[in-house]
Amino acid sequence: MIKNSTYFVDIDGTIIKYRPFALLLSIEPEPIQDVINKINKEYDNGSHIVVTTARPEMMKTQTKKELKKVGLKYNQLVMGIGRGTRYLLNDVDPENPRVKRAVGVNLIRNKGLKGKS
Repeated sequence: MIKNSTYFVDIDGTIIKYRPFALLLSIEPEPIQDVINKINKEYDNGSHIVVTTARPEMMKTQTKKELKKVGLKYNQLVMGIGRGTRYLLNDVDPENPRVKRAVGVNLIRNKGLKGKS
């Protein structure tokens, strides 16, 4: 059985170049294309894409418009999460303990996949 991956992807500074919340409505979103291309490829290959953001729920319509404008494919949008450190916890399959079931990748803000830290 093929197990598809799940990607949790932040918006600001990862998918779209960072803009302060106060300027989100007045400055056009600038896509970070290599990340969008990677996520869209994973989506097309069957991965589940969860877009996460600290943007408040009241900005949901605007945020969905921006994601559509930059051409991002995704399954879910989770808004209003904290701006602090984000942790991913997952179990290890005892029958296949060498396979990583959780991976975290930090990108340098606005640098895309070229800016892995």
